[in-house]
Amino acid sequence: MEQQVTAPAASRREHKQVFRGRHLASQLVTGAESEKHTCHHEIGLELASVDYLPGDALGIHAHNDPALIERIVRAIGASGDEPVGAADEPPTTLLDALATRYSVAAPSRRLLELLAGRGAGDLAPLLEPANTAQLKQYLSGPDSHDVLDVLESHPGIEISPAELVDTLRSLLPRLYSIASSQRAHPDQVHALVISVRFTIRGRERLGLSSTWINDRWPIGATAEMYLQNQQVHFAMPADPSTPMIMVGPGTGIAPFRAFLEERRAAGATGPNWLFFGEQHRASGFYYGTELAAYERDGFLRLDTAFSRDQDHKIYVQHRMRENARDIWAWLEAGAEFFVCGDKARMAADVDRELHAIVETAGGRTPDQAKEYVSALKKSRRYKRDVY
Repeated sequence: MEQQVTAPAASRREHKQVFRGRHLASQLVTGAESEKHTCHHEIGLELASVDYLPGDALGIHAHNDPALIERIVRAIGASGDEPVGAADEPPTTLLDALATRYSVAAPSRRLLELLAGRGAGDLAPLLEPANTAQLKQYLSGPDSHDVLDVLESHPGIEISPAELVDTLRSLLPRLYSIASSQRAHPDQVHALVISVRFTIRGRERLGLSSTWINDRWPIGATAEMYLQNQQVHFAMPADPSTPMIMVGPGTGIAPFRAFLEERRAAGATGPNWLFFGEQHRASGFYYGTELAAYERDGFLRLDTAFSRDQDHKIYVQHRMRENARDIWAWLEAGAEFFVCGDKARMAADVDRELHAIVETAGGRTPDQAKEYVSALKKSRRYKRDVY
């Protein structure tokens, strides 16, 4: 999963500013004992005049893994030097086009139809109208197939370079929540990126953007990117005295680092409360030094949940439950409630806990709690950036 990356683009299309950013610095923020590989990146804005606000997202145009592209080229018996591309595109070679222009993740229906029409008997049934569920499983299930899988499993079928690229989708950018305040870093934008790696049928798969940014984007090099305005659904409080409660485990902390930097730089008086969680404090306390400093000087109330540092797992929703009365008091005092991170599990658990807090600490019935939380959403006091 491309964290910060795969948040739904449909909710982030309010405005785009396209530019080239220069890779200034990369710092590994996970410890040696961590199973994860997470890096903080600093990107220079000296090549463009762009503005962003905390809560906005950064769309980065990454390149496909060269080793994967070479295998695809070999799979169709090509050299990679063949000229390809549409008439309205600048001329390029197959190798460069696959690296920078086309997605080689889930194969398109057009590619499956092409192979099926040339004798791929195992693919033809998947394209029948009655087998939509099987096709979906083939493309996106736990045993999913990418373009290389499909080509290598049908070695006897000939496809020309032009035919291949004609079936491929465009390579789209990935979105990341911005981890910096422009007020604090006028000429930079920061991102927090976790490398996505997993294995299917014995072959390691790499997250397109995450591993390119963390491993293959050289310091000093530039890349095309854009700023996605998200102020419609994930803006900081307009009133600097408004309390903020932020729930951001893992790389979900990124926008809240930006929020805190912005409030500190602006001299905002509103109280700030962050719930952060990861597996281990020693290897996964992202921006821990900064957060601890904020906590020491009273700028931040901080509650952490390191799930595997004890026999029983503790998550951010458990810390919320422990502080239910104070959360209720903050909400009644006008606090805005923010959540960033995994939609399917974490955000759903946090939402359930918020409803429970309104019931227990607020003395409401389940139906009244639903109405209360719904009112928070309608008044834009409950905001989520989830993926």
